[in-house]
Amino acid sequence: MTLKEIEYVIAIAKYESFSKAADAIFVSQSALSQSITKLEKELGLQLFRRNNKNISLTFAGEMFLKKGEEILSLTNKFNTELNTLASCKKKIIRLGIHQSYGKYFLPKLIPFYKKMLPNVQIKIIEDYSANLEKLLLENKLDIVVSTFQEKKSTLSYKKFFEENILLAIAKNNHLNRDFGENQDIKEIDLTNFKNESFILLIKEFKSRKIIDNICKSLNFTPNCILESKDFDTINSLVAQNMGVGFVPSSINKDRNSNYYKIKNVDSNRTFYIVYKKKIIHRPYIVAEFIKLAENAMINH
Repeated sequence: MTLKEIEYVIAIAKYESFSKAADAIFVSQSALSQSITKLEKELGLQLFRRNNKNISLTFAGEMFLKKGEEILSLTNKFNTELNTLASCKKKIIRLGIHQSYGKYFLPKLIPFYKKMLPNVQIKIIEDYSANLEKLLLENKLDIVVSTFQEKKSTLSYKKFFEENILLAIAKNNHLNRDFGENQDIKEIDLTNFKNESFILLIKEFKSRKIIDNICKSLNFTPNCILESKDFDTINSLVAQNMGVGFVPSSINKDRNSNYYKIKNVDSNRTFYIVYKKKIIHRPYIVAEFIKLAENAMINH
């Protein structure tokens, strides 16, 4: 049974005539009759009562007509939604990402996305989470990837990536020598660093607040000698043994440093893929990026 055969049955039932139905759907009467005869033989059911004066549906024919109309309606709706998705004329995807993280996450995503949709232009906005959220709510961005402390009811949040805040220590730092540079050591007691000099993010950053809360939970106050806006700068200074510092686990590791989790504290933070909820027909190029991003980080 095919969709075309369902359309033939609907046409015959509507016009109550093989000849009129054939004219309406632009097929020959003989081809239409042969198709219905073949269908009835396949089903083992007679769909029409035939006599010289008129054509009428049998009980089986009435059931076939009802279900056939439902199938065609659903098929048409399905095709319309797919066409709406595929024919979207939008050729630019506007992606917002936390200003410090584009260089870590985007190389994992963009090459695969461009291979799938090479003609789509990707506009990347790197900014603070609050600014990106504002742009998303104003429809100036399609997707945002960042951390969010508070969630808006009008936005959807899908977990994208989870990382730890680590303590970076230069390999020639005396504490590393105390550890014997044992690579099996994965956690440290932060209170062992009460006399060390720290290089930290500036206080205005959310990540600095996370770091401060970690220290506070351990009754520890770091001796901050330098502040920076960038984790990579902190990482480089630590590698030169200018001090110790907190960096995210996603950062590119420096061969001159060791990196440790912090004992007795939850130092995880979660990144989300965020987009507006009330978009019935999400453009294909946006929906595909969301799906690709989810799969890429799940398999990371």
